[in-house]
Amino acid sequence: MNLAAGCRLGPYEVLSPLGAGGMGEVYRARDTRLGREVAVKVLPEDLARDPERLRRFEGEARAASALTDPHIVAVYDVGEEDSVHFFASELVDGSDLRRLIDAGPVPLKKALDLAEQIASGLAAAHEKGIIHRDLKPENVLITKTGIAKIADFGLAKLTESTARDVSQLPTTDGHQTTAGVVMGTVAYMSPEQAQGKAVDFRTDQFSFGTVLYEMLTGRRPFAGASPPETLTAVIREEPEPLEKAAPAVPAPVRWIVERCLAKDSAERFSSTSDLAKELQDLRSHLSEAIRAPAVAPAETRRSRRRLPLPAAVALAAASVGAGYFAAGRRTSNAPPSFRALTFRRGTITGARFGPDGKSVYYSAAYGSEPSRVFVTRIDGTESAPLDLPPAILLSVSQKNELAVLLTNERNPHNSHGTLARVAALGGTPRPLATDAIDADWAPDGEQMLLSRGASQIEFPLGHPLALRGQDPRFSPAGDHIAFAGRDERGAQVEQITDVGGKIVTSHPIEWQFGKAWTPDGKELWFTGSESGAGYDRALYALSLTGKLRLVLRAPVALTVWDVGSDRRALLSPGAAWLGIAAGRAGSPKEQPLDLLGRTFPIALSADGRWVLAWERREVGGGAYLRSTDGAQTLHLGSDEPLGLSPDGAWVLTSSKADPLRLIPIGPGLPRQIPTSGLGRPPGGAIAGSARWSRDGRRLFLSQRDPAAGATPDSRIYVRDGDRPWRPITPGGIAGRFAVSPDGRKLAIRDGSGVLTVYPVDGGASVSFAGETGTPILWSPDGRWLYLQTSTLALASRVYRREIATGRVEPWNEVSPADLTGVSMIGEVLLSDDAQSYVYRYARLSNELYLAEGLR
Repeated sequence: MNLAAGCRLGPYEVLSPLGAGGMGEVYRARDTRLGREVAVKVLPEDLARDPERLRRFEGEARAASALTDPHIVAVYDVGEEDSVHFFASELVDGSDLRRLIDAGPVPLKKALDLAEQIASGLAAAHEKGIIHRDLKPENVLITKTGIAKIADFGLAKLTESTARDVSQLPTTDGHQTTAGVVMGTVAYMSPEQAQGKAVDFRTDQFSFGTVLYEMLTGRRPFAGASPPETLTAVIREEPEPLEKAAPAVPAPVRWIVERCLAKDSAERFSSTSDLAKELQDLRSHLSEAIRAPAVAPAETRRSRRRLPLPAAVALAAASVGAGYFAAGRRTSNAPPSFRALTFRRGTITGARFGPDGKSVYYSAAYGSEPSRVFVTRIDGTESAPLDLPPAILLSVSQKNELAVLLTNERNPHNSHGTLARVAALGGTPRPLATDAIDADWAPDGEQMLLSRGASQIEFPLGHPLALRGQDPRFSPAGDHIAFAGRDERGAQVEQITDVGGKIVTSHPIEWQFGKAWTPDGKELWFTGSESGAGYDRALYALSLTGKLRLVLRAPVALTVWDVGSDRRALLSPGAAWLGIAAGRAGSPKEQPLDLLGRTFPIALSADGRWVLAWERREVGGGAYLRSTDGAQTLHLGSDEPLGLSPDGAWVLTSSKADPLRLIPIGPGLPRQIPTSGLGRPPGGAIAGSARWSRDGRRLFLSQRDPAAGATPDSRIYVRDGDRPWRPITPGGIAGRFAVSPDGRKLAIRDGSGVLTVYPVDGGASVSFAGETGTPILWSPDGRWLYLQTSTLALASRVYRREIATGRVEPWNEVSPADLTGVSMIGEVLLSDDAQSYVYRYARLSNELYLAEGLR
């Protein structure tokens, strides 16, 4: 919208344009009633049709109109004329702070003068319960007489306030003020704002610190080649220290900037009025601050106690090396340090500090060997194996006794075995419980907390608690239990309960890998992912009050094993690689078909020449068709693939926008598949797998809940031609299945693990007791079923069963040639003639590190 000079918006006559931004266009106008010039901000016509932007625009006017301060642009009026939304505000005769900064670093005295005014304006807004959320040089106007005024409260948010004159004002944009929504300008966001978390007035302090840093140095403290890189810098990186970027800036000024730029909002000023007061004091004693020698604080911002500026300057001048800043929680602001404790290629399966705090016990799987237990020292580089059978380390007691899981498996997150106790020096383990998953010593060093079977938690052994989950850990005092469980909706959560099972707090986490209590028992540290992707892990701390904070984020996935004295932590960085390989029966040679490292095979073509794969990587994910010789790869879009048609011409996919859609491999247009008859509400993606009868006339769909897996609503459905879907299996029975050549039967392991054949057109099912395999193929002559054994071993055995007689014959055993780090063999797919195969495997290679300085 371009308003011509002379047009009217209510009583305001437009004179000329002043500028434009993301939230509107600004014009110089004349108030015909009062005869004064004003600035009129107009929401562009195309944006006025957007309810969200309209709410924010109106919220800007309401928020700003509640503020009357010499350092905030005054709002006079708000209105609408012929569907044009506008408001009139004070016209500032001058320019913005950006122009001043673009000319180079602002002289110290002028920078502090402007900074005090900006802080004063922010303090006035914060006292009214209003935060700006988009403070930047472009939103600070400077009059010709040098008065700074904050403009554009387009992203303002009202916080909870008891002030009578603002308590009835609505939030600027109520639905956008919760955690998870990122608003503002990237380079000036606070870390909590950049992460989409809930914010308060301290987010403006961080933005203010960013602006002040830029005024003093002439460059932004956080700048990347792209917005995502800038966001990463804001969240994780520290700016170049001011003593290097602007050596002439006195120490008291640096301290204010550092405190404003603290990553943890709790380390910033408790009120913006305090910030403004410190700047005022500093300006009044600037000559003293400039003469004072720079004293580098010996403690971090977290523990710095605020002194009036004159006192701080005097101490800096008179107490060089006197250690005024040393009386805090930390004696150094150095970043955390990491030192490797293991140096071999393999998989760490468990690790704990010994009771002396200097010994470290760990278990690891190297080469093709199963997991074994070792001991090392935090100040050493050599590890010694303990004389124990294959085992995964679970816990170390205060009496220097180990709890181990006797097992040949190599995946610490999926292993089942026999729980045993053994002296730390080695010996013969004493078995305590079978079908164990995880265990932890109680503080007394005698009893154990156990998770076994279907994640049943027991304490003491043999006494089930009303809790289900994995990786249970006792707090140091033994008064709380932490474990990874599921809420009433089936979503995974990290839970803390008292010893009676009453929930103290819980936090949703889609993946969880390792946990440990801090020695004081006030926080539970755990590594997990809130994004739903196991490769995106970070180290979090959860307090007993339910407060979650980020301790550490790294460019690789993390697993935390233990936290010792001084918050030393045992960490393992490294992520699993999920790959696929193809081969032919009777040939030792296999063809790797890895894509991006999170690859799942979905279907193999009838002739074994093509594999349909689902890549779940954060970049480049979606459906792929790849030739089994590795020569050709075709990306079919970002939807999840469910199946490949018998003629290889169509791929069935699913997404939230298109629950079921057929994508052509060659020329043609996608086709929608109706969902009528499926036991699910419309409008969401379908999770599961699909198979066709060999003549292509029947389409089978195994549907499950993507969050909770197999539930009572999970079933296998069939669709005949254009008819609606109809169920074949009872509720709760879904998963991998095989279809008979004539399309009239399907075989699946039911919920109790029994191989069952269901007739497609009605009739009694037939079960085969004693079978442990999962059906993957029905032979073309209908005589044999091909089945696969457990997927948690280093090799997966495929055999075939003659349906009529029950006779079993071995077919093949699949396994990568290099077993280093391999923790499981996933699903195996066969071509129709059972001569070609594809399988998935997981490989995890990591090391054990000692981390120090984490807070």
